[in-house]
Amino acid sequence: MHPNDLGCCLLKEYTGLRDAYLETQDFKGSEEGNTMVPENFYVSQQDLWPFPCGIRIDYVLYKAAPEFSISCKTLKTTKGQDLYHGTPLSDHEALMATLYVSHSPPQQNLSPTHGPAQKSPLISLLKRTWMLLGISTAIADLWVTLTGYVIGLGLFLMLLLSAEGTREAALGLWLSIGLLLGAVAVYLFWLQEAKGLSRAQSEILHMLERIQKTQDLSSELQLAELQQEGDRAEEQ
Repeated sequence: MHPNDLGCCLLKEYTGLRDAYLETQDFKGSEEGNTMVPENFYVSQQDLWPFPCGIRIDYVLYKAAPEFSISCKTLKTTKGQDLYHGTPLSDHEALMATLYVSHSPPQQNLSPTHGPAQKSPLISLLKRTWMLLGISTAIADLWVTLTGYVIGLGLFLMLLLSAEGTREAALGLWLSIGLLLGAVAVYLFWLQEAKGLSRAQSEILHMLERIQKTQDLSSELQLAELQQEGDRAEEQ
């Protein structure tokens, strides 16, 4: 996936994974960290026509547990050939990252981790995903409807031609049977696509509702803490 692809952005934003290429201060490798470069003779130039300089499709993603801290010290990529043997081993460039892991003291929750300011990028991505899934579901439903009409047409032709006993009618009958079988196959394919997209859209909607509920609870806790601090200040 390209770094700007919706799936890649959604993965990093929802899971909290950090990209080593964006985090490191010491990078050595191809321009912009590309891991599919035209210098590699395994790479098809037709696949790179939208990206003449290459594309970054391989990542080192990491995330620390609450009691640990992780930082990326260095990140290296090959440039169309292996570092030691010269001959590339794949159409993907190799990635070598040096991560520094250390214990970190428990931090007090001074600022809400689920506040609106921090969750707004995730919410916007989820809403964009939900919208695109809705468009795809509508397209799939349209194909289901169209192939349903074709199936009905095929059945009508079969009934119409089966009543005649001529040679031309028999040929048309076989053609209508082929049309009917093809339409049924396409109908079943798009029907499964529509069901899968609809389930994915429902999951995205559930995630949005859960995040918004978390934000509401966080806001209520913040208000309660502020009220408690105000009461203490008045007592003093």
